[in-house]
Amino acid sequence: MNGADQQEIEALREVAARFLTVEASSERVRAVVEAGGEPDPRLVREAAELGWFGLEVPEPYGGAGAGFAAVMTLLEETGARAASLPLVSSAVLCVGALLLTDSPGPRERWLPGLAAGTLRGTALLPGAFGAGDGDAITAREVGGMVLDGACGHVLDARCGDLFVVAARTAAGERIVAVVARTDAGVSVEPLEMVDGTRCVDAVRLTRVRVDETNVLARGAAAERLVAALVNRAATAVAADSLGIARRVLDMTVDYAGRRVQFGRPIGSFQAVKHQAADMLVDVHTARELVRDAACRVDRGPASPATSEAASMAKSHVCEVAARSAGTAVQLHGGIGYTWEHDLHLFLKRAKLNEHLCGGAKWHRARVSANLFSAEP
Repeated sequence: MNGADQQEIEALREVAARFLTVEASSERVRAVVEAGGEPDPRLVREAAELGWFGLEVPEPYGGAGAGFAAVMTLLEETGARAASLPLVSSAVLCVGALLLTDSPGPRERWLPGLAAGTLRGTALLPGAFGAGDGDAITAREVGGMVLDGACGHVLDARCGDLFVVAARTAAGERIVAVVARTDAGVSVEPLEMVDGTRCVDAVRLTRVRVDETNVLARGAAAERLVAALVNRAATAVAADSLGIARRVLDMTVDYAGRRVQFGRPIGSFQAVKHQAADMLVDVHTARELVRDAACRVDRGPASPATSEAASMAKSHVCEVAARSAGTAVQLHGGIGYTWEHDLHLFLKRAKLNEHLCGGAKWHRARVSANLFSAEP
C-alpha cells in the first residue's frame, strides 16, 4: 500500500466537500433521521462509485491503495455534513481487519466486494473499549468454531453483510473471525440513539458456526488485531468529530456576521469574539491530534505510541466537538434551540461520538497506561 501524499489528500478533500455539499444536503440528512438512521442508499451507491469504500484497499483487490490518513479526510468531510455513510463500520473496521490479518483467504474472498461497495461490514468488539458494558462473545471448538454472546452499540449492523467478531475461548484465548449477517443464529436489534443520522444496533450470536477459513487471527495475533481496530475506530470517530467542530464554527461565524443587535453585528461583541476564538483554537488543536493519530495508524497500527495518539485524539476531539456545538447553539440565540435549525443534527451527532468506541474516561486511562512506553 503506497498511501497518498498531502497534495493528493487535499485534492480528495476538495472533491469530497463538493460532492457532499450537494448529495448530503440538510433535506437528505433529515430524511435519514426520519427513516431511523439507516444510510441513504443513493448516497451510499454514489460514494461506492467514487471508490470511497475501497480507498485504503490495495489495487490488486480493486481499491485505490491510499493510506488510512486519506480515509480520515473523508470522515472529516462526512462529519462536517452529518452524512449517513457507513465508512467507519465498513471502510475502517471491516476492511481494516482484513488488511491486517495474516490470512490471505479472507482477504481474497471479501476485500473486492468491500472495495466496490457491493458488500458492507462492521465489527463486534465486546469489551475492547472497557469492561463496563457487560457484553461478551465466547468461542468454542465443537467440530469447528461456535460463537455465542452479544455486543451492543454496533455501527451499521442492520445494513451490514459481514461482521468481524472478537471472541474469547474458555481458556481466555482471543479469536477474531468473520461472520456473515445471514448466518444462522445471527440477530440484530436496532437501538434508538440521540443521534438519528446513523444507525447503531445490538447484535446477538446464538451457536453461530464459523468455518476455519474465516478465522482471521488467534492468540497474540488476535490481541494485536483488536488493539489495531480499537485505534482505527477511535481515530475515525475523532475525525468525524473534527468535521463537526469545524462546521459548527463556520455556521457560528457566518451567523454572527449577519445577526444584528443594538445596531451592530453580534460578531463585533467581545464576548462573542472570545467564544469564537476559543472554538477556532480547539479546531486547530483537534486537527493536529487527528493527523498525528492517523499517521501513526498507518505506520504502526497496534503500537503503544499509536494507542496513545488515538486515545488522545478520541477523548479530546470528541469533547471539543460537543462543547463547540453547545456554544454554537447558545450564540445562535433562540433560533439555535429550534429543531428546524441544523445545529441540532451536529450537536446530537457530537454527543453520540463522545460515547462511541470508548468514552473519554476510558481513553484517558489508556493514555496514562501508555505514557511511559519507550517506543517512539
